[in-house]
Formats: sequence, C-alpha cells, structure tokens
Amino acid sequence: MLERANAYIAANKDTVNPRYRPRFHALQPIGWINDPNGFHFDGEYYHLFYQHYPYAAHWDSMHWGHWRSKDLVHWEDLPVAMAPDCPYDAAGCFSGTAKPDGKGGAHILYTGVSKDEKGDIQQQCLAHFDGEKVVKSELNPVMPFEMLPEGHVRYDFRDPCLVKAADGWRAIMAAGHRDGVRLLCCSSKDLEHWTYDGVFMPTVSKMPECPDVFDLDGKTVVWYSCVDYEGELTVNPRPVVYSVGDMKDNMTRFEGSPLMVLDYGTDCYATQSCEGKEGQRVAINWMASWTSKFPTEKLGHGWSGMMTLPRVLTLCGDRLVQQPVPALEAARKNEVSVEKTVDATHSLQLDVCAKHAEVQMEADVSGAQTLTLELMRTGDEAVRLVWEKDVLTLCRASLALCAENGMTEQMSMPLKAKDGRIELRVYVDACAVEVFADGETMTALAFAVGEEYGVAANVMGTADVKITCWEID
Repeated sequence: MLERANAYIAANKDTVNPRYRPRFHALQPIGWINDPNGFHFDGEYYHLFYQHYPYAAHWDSMHWGHWRSKDLVHWEDLPVAMAPDCPYDAAGCFSGTAKPDGKGGAHILYTGVSKDEKGDIQQQCLAHFDGEKVVKSELNPVMPFEMLPEGHVRYDFRDPCLVKAADGWRAIMAAGHRDGVRLLCCSSKDLEHWTYDGVFMPTVSKMPECPDVFDLDGKTVVWYSCVDYEGELTVNPRPVVYSVGDMKDNMTRFEGSPLMVLDYGTDCYATQSCEGKEGQRVAINWMASWTSKFPTEKLGHGWSGMMTLPRVLTLCGDRLVQQPVPALEAARKNEVSVEKTVDATHSLQLDVCAKHAEVQMEADVSGAQTLTLELMRTGDEAVRLVWEKDVLTLCRASLALCAENGMTEQMSMPLKAKDGRIELRVYVDACAVEVFADGETMTALAFAVGEEYGVAANVMGTADVKITCWEID
C-alpha cells in the first residue's frame, strides 16, 4: 500500500490546480490532509507527519504523509510513511505523536482503526521511525481497547500524546464514555506494555481530540481540540482550548488554570507541538475546519487542507503567547511601506499584489471609531480586519466561495489599544490569512475569485497608519 500511494502521488501530483496553492505553508503534493502528527526535531531536521489520503480531495482511509524542514519555512516532501496495511489499522492510521529516541529516530504512538461485526474499534499502536522509514511493532495494538474499564466507547479512543516521565512513559488519550468524555492516562516503562491509570482531566467537549501535553517555563500546558464545544469562550464550535498548571500523582493527572482559547479563528485545529532547535516550543495546526468544505474539492483542484505557519510559544503568566517563527523574516523580499493620516475621505492603498505576503500595520487609533485593514481586495471581495472598541473582527462575508462552502462569515479576537496604538502582523498566502496581534492569533481560510490581492486601510474618524508589506519567497 505504501508503494501504491507513493506511485500514485508521483504520477498525479502535476495535475493539481495551483490557483489557491500556498507558497510558504506546509502543503501536500496532492489529495486530502488533516491533523499534523509525529512533529519532532531530530537534531538536524524537523519532521512533520500528517493525516493523508492521497487519492482524492476528501477524507478517506488515513495514511501518514511526511515532510521535513531545517527552518520550519521550507518544507521537503518525503514518501508516505505509513499506510493502513495491518489488521489492527486496516481502516486507518489515525493521529499520534512522536518523541526523539536520541539516535536520530523517534518513537511513534498512533491510533489504529479496524472494523468487525460491531463496527469501528480504535486502539493505540507503536511504531519506530529510524530517520527514513517507519516500522510498526509486532506487538500492536500495545493498548487494546479491552484494557479500559467498562463503559468506554470503542469507536472513540484515539490520538495518543506520548510524554516522557522519570520512570518511563505516559500516554494521554481522548476517550469516549457512556457517562461523558475525558482525557485518559496510561503508563509504560518500555513503550510496549501499558497499564491504565485513570482520568487525566475532564473536558468541555462532546469529544476531545488531539491532546498535547508539554512543559513550558516551569509549568505544564495541556490543550485539546473540541468536537462540539460546550463552553462560552468562543462561538467557534470546534476550537482548541488549553490550560496551564501542574502534573499530579506521578504525572498521571493534571490540574490547571481555567480554560483559554488557543486561536480565535475558525480554521485552526488538531494543534501539535515539539521542542525546537534552540529549546523553544513550536506549535503547528491543521488549517481547515470540519464544519465547512474546503472549496478546492468542489472545484476539482485535486487537493484539500493545509497546515498553518509554525508558531513559537512562550508564557505570560498563564497565557500562551504566540509569534511567527523567526525564519519567516529571512524569507522577506520587495518591501513596500506607506505611512499616512487616514480619515473618512482619505484611505491608504498599497501598490502591491499581496498574494504571498506579510503585512504589518501600526496605527495610532486614539481618534478612530473603527479602523479597517482590507486584504485580498479583488473587485468587490476582500477580507476585512475591523478594529473597534478593543476588538478585532475578521470578516470574509464578501467572499462568494467562502459563503458557498459554509464558512463562518466573521470571527473576533481581543485587541486592546496600548497608549492609543495597535499593531498587527498578518500573513496572506493564496487562501490563508493568519493574524498575529498582542501574542494572540486568528486563523482563517479565504478564497477570493480574483487574483490581484490588494491592500488598503480606511477609518471612521482619523488615524495615523503605517503599513509595510513584504513578499514571502
């Protein structure tokens, strides 16, 4: 199955329509992708695997695709790493994590899905990556569904996060139960033999997916992605939420701060992180949504799904601060900068096509009721970032393809003016818009019909505005 998948990709990747293909995001050569998997740094390369169906632009039997990168900006396509070719994963190699083995390879724990007369069964499986290929363990599944206490749901037991402990390993997984969902913990000394420890933490989701657990600045961070979110932090039905706190009971249980939202956009899911080259914590997300359709499938372009830009994480108290990876600055070229006082009769426009670009805006908004930054201006269409009363709203209502495919018209994030000023850093890449502001992020897909992506700013009131734009190569 691996040979067939790689042969198909090689024979068909040049048939993909390039119209909405990003330039500086991790992107599959053809077919469907969703969750990032097995993200790790081996001392020379970052390796990023991903959920992949190469044969069509829709979800189907999951393989693991594979990229590697030295700087988290330039990604190299590598052969498909895993296929659903064993009895315990014949219905799909679902998501999982990897931890470096200290020898240039990595230990992988993932969910294998199979079927029987009762339907789907999800179980945890072990594999080893030697730096070139992935070999599955002969002991799989190393965590069979039967190890869980009665009441758990066999078709909702998935997405193991592998965590190193002093006495071996912990695995944190999402698990459905007839009395509600939760994250579970299991322990092992050798990765092959596992015991059930109990509930790691309760959740606020119909099903928590893709948990991640890591240490940062002396604290432990836990996040997971929500299926049908049951809280009040956001209107997004499938956000990533996180908590900052401490591991308890020999790293088998977590207690933390009230939940916070990792990203305020609607197209950010299944976040996974790793320790980077300089010891920093780097996160990356699937940039899409289960609640809408990626238009390239309907358009027959031959691909669907992508990853966000990698983001460097730090802590400010119990709040995660996210910034673009520094290597993006080295990819800038063709700088254009305009500074102007803008009011109701005088807008600011840049003479650029910002289709693959970084756009920064600095503004004194002390005299403004609203300030709007327009991106992807093509005729009557534009993505509009509107600042008003310390809230930044992204609106894509004018984009016909977004509306036709069920994409939420607008989303908002807090952005408080400091000394009367605000700053934005936005990346536009064909169909991607990623907003960084005051350590928070807002991620959205955007599909404009035209191709000359203009940039402009306008104001209700008055504002001193500076916009700088770089092409990202």
